[in-house]
This record gives sequence, structure tokens and C-alpha cells, in this order.
Amino acid sequence: MILTTKHKELIERIGVFHEHKGMQPLVGRIIGLLLVHEEGEVSFDEIVENLGVSKSAVSNALTFLQAKDRCVYSTRPGDRKRYFALKVSDWREDFEKELLDIAEIQKFIDEVLEVRTQKNPEFNCKMKDFSNFLGFFKKEIPLLFERFKNQQG
Repeated sequence: MILTTKHKELIERIGVFHEHKGMQPLVGRIIGLLLVHEEGEVSFDEIVENLGVSKSAVSNALTFLQAKDRCVYSTRPGDRKRYFALKVSDWREDFEKELLDIAEIQKFIDEVLEVRTQKNPEFNCKMKDFSNFLGFFKKEIPLLFERFKNQQG
């Protein structure tokens, strides 16, 4: 697949988004490439060529994505190449787990509030409010997915 200027710009924007979320820039750009590529899977060499980066950088980024269970690879009979694709088959389960992991921050905030003094009540109040929201959020996550499922028919 030949990437258009629009494809390349979108890949860059996706890369910057993921970089702002704490990932290495190349990790986000690979995610972007895998999202926009018409085949849905891209060979290692195509990643290197399309993104203009070193093989070692691509190897490290793909290792990271596979360790995070975000990317899988397949092979084809008679072809020694690996073809990489995003793992999107069970996105609901993965996303729900991700949201529940975020909600688990509540445990730490509650523990922090237990050990803090009242020297900074404004900060403590903000943290308690955040904890309350996370508790609410955690209860709502399964309901949100259930409503979405029902809406889909």
C-alpha cells in the first residue's frame, strides 16, 4: 500500500496522541500505520520503510506492543516474513479491563487519605472527591457496556 499525505499525517497525529499518553513516539506511529493500512497487517520491512526508522527501533516498539497484548503477528506458508496487526478482536473486554484498572486508583487514593494529616484540607477534599468519582465510575463501567450491547441489538 502506498501511503498518501493524508495517511502520513494521520499516522503522525496518532503517534503524537500516544506519545502524550506516555508511549514512545514510534509505538504510537506503528499503531497509526496498522490502523490506516488497508491490509490490516504490515510486514516488519514495510513498517521500517513506511515510517523511515531503524530496524532495531521497530523491533523494540513491536516487542513492547506484543508485551502489552496490543499487537499480534502471523506468518504465511512459504514466506519467512512476519505480518503485524493490532489485536482488536476482543476490544470490549480489553477496554473494560483498562477502565477498571483506572478505577483501581481509588484504592491508592483512599490509602493516601488515611495517612495524610489535615494540614492541607483543600487538597484532601479534592482527593476525596476524586476517590468518590472513581467509585462511581467503577460501578458504571459494566452498566455502560451493557447499555452499549443492548443498543447494538
